[in-house]
Amino acid sequence: MSVSPTPFPNPTSTEGEPKRRDPEATRRAILDAAEALFLEHGMADTPISRIARDAGVTKSLIHHHFGSKEALWEEIKRRRFAGYFDVQRALLEAGPGSLELLRESTIAFFRFLQADPAAVRFMTWRAIEEDGLLLDQEADLYELGMARVREAQAAGELRADIAPIAIVKGFLGLCLSWFQTRKMTMRLFDDGVDPEEIDAQYLEGVLRLFFEGVIPHE
Repeated sequence: MSVSPTPFPNPTSTEGEPKRRDPEATRRAILDAAEALFLEHGMADTPISRIARDAGVTKSLIHHHFGSKEALWEEIKRRRFAGYFDVQRALLEAGPGSLELLRESTIAFFRFLQADPAAVRFMTWRAIEEDGLLLDQEADLYELGMARVREAQAAGELRADIAPIAIVKGFLGLCLSWFQTRKMTMRLFDDGVDPEEIDAQYLEGVLRLFFEGVIPHE
């Protein structure tokens, strides 16, 4: 999938003047241009000079606002995933850990990826580049998720012989892998098939396979 950079005025044009006078507009222009380029090329292969050109600003302005390309990458992650973090946190904070809560958390992640293909691409680039930058919100969400798993294990709703991180990463990986290979997998089905119906079939299968595997057995 090719993602075209968002066009912005040339920094020498009069149209670009208000952007330079407005720090927030400048930040948005930089973030929009950088996100489009990172989605297409990854962070490592995207030079600051290209971001500056597409944003219609100078390289010095990028360093002024973000300090480094790595910091810019981190800020884009924060912006892109903020909505999902808020939804998932609210869900996990709503009640004690249970099998049903984990099912709802899995569905929320699946729906997020389904609605935002660019997020899937962004997460794939993170894996390719071995991004070790964990956002504070991301780390907090992992901790909260594992705490809810431990509560469900203590209540006897989940198997206690499986590490909480394995359960959390398990459902995250099953959802993400589907959307990373979805276009290729859809070729296994006849033309005219409803992609959303296939999504629904996959999600239902994952919920059954995964959650029947993590519940305690007699």
